[in-house]
Amino acid sequence: NALRTSYTAAATPILHQLLSPDIANAASNLGLANKLSKRDPSMLKNSVFNIPPGPQFYPEFMHGDWDVTMKFRGFVFPSTSISKEKLVANVGIPGFQKLSIATVGDVGREVTNYQMSIDKSSKMEDRKLSLSTSINGHLGYDAVREVIYDPKDNPNRISIDFIPNRTRNANRIELFCNGRESELVSAEESASGQTVFLCAEYIRQVTFGLSQEFGVARQVSGNYGHFWTWKSPKDSSSSTITGNLLTAAYLDAQDPMFFEEPSKPVVVYSHDLVATRR
Repeated sequence: NALRTSYTAAATPILHQLLSPDIANAASNLGLANKLSKRDPSMLKNSVFNIPPGPQFYPEFMHGDWDVTMKFRGFVFPSTSISKEKLVANVGIPGFQKLSIATVGDVGREVTNYQMSIDKSSKMEDRKLSLSTSINGHLGYDAVREVIYDPKDNPNRISIDFIPNRTRNANRIELFCNGRESELVSAEESASGQTVFLCAEYIRQVTFGLSQEFGVARQVSGNYGHFWTWKSPKDSSSSTITGNLLTAAYLDAQDPMFFEEPSKPVVVYSHDLVATRR
């Protein structure tokens, strides 16, 4: 993976860039806005599985159909317990191999285009559309055969089936959401004067693919959290919204280094988002 190779080079400090300062005026001392406004990736701890979360609902300014451009912004290694050299050698960390993070199938890809649709009635995202177009966009070719998701039956499980032999990295991916958070920051509270919507999902991904041994399936588990920030249009005539996606990668409980960093992220990736209404 070209991105993993680039980790061995000295990275420009981007800690101050990864977390948006736009929400720093949020009044609450608790909640997602306060957590992200700290600009401290170590705050993005993994969620402890409790009661299964409900589906994610989106605010009115996000309803409709969107063409989204995702641009890779950078990464940071926030761990003070494990050296960057040890982490780089661990190919099991989400993001170090293609499709190890389903939503961002090739983390280091410079620009990726995909589609997003938020239903006005249900206020929920069409995950089948966004996942299939994002995965195909990151890979650069059509690889997804079907995305199986019924939020009414189970909002916390998604199955992704791939066209046979299209990619070695995955035949099937199972996504399990262990937690969700969301918060709406009013225009009066945000630094930009725009309404800001923040939401987070804590995901366990199980990837099934081909192994080096003939006839034996490969199964890899990974844990990560997605933290989205979306800002409303600057004015009523604008058809564009902007956002950011932080993805915090955690060590799996089976990883030999797990007890050195059991809950804090070992890598955080950042992507800028621009969505234009179709």
